[in-house]
Amino acid sequence: TPANSVHRIVVQALEKGLFQELIFDNKALLSHRAMAAILSAVLKLSPVQKLMASQQMKSVYLEKLLNK
Repeated sequence: TPANSVHRIVVQALEKGLFQELIFDNKALLSHRAMAAILSAVLKLSPVQKLMASQQMKSVYLEKLLNK
């Protein structure tokens, strides 16, 4: 059960494969479209490739996102 509305929205976006659209929602900006495409590709990687991406980025945010 979602803890609150934000949690529910995030869970729904993850289930539908639209998490990248939730984060980068302004499709008018080329940078948002590019980042959404990159995040989408990272989320579709195998667990080993996700670990490699996380280690190369050294991002706490990406590490927590990929560990879910």
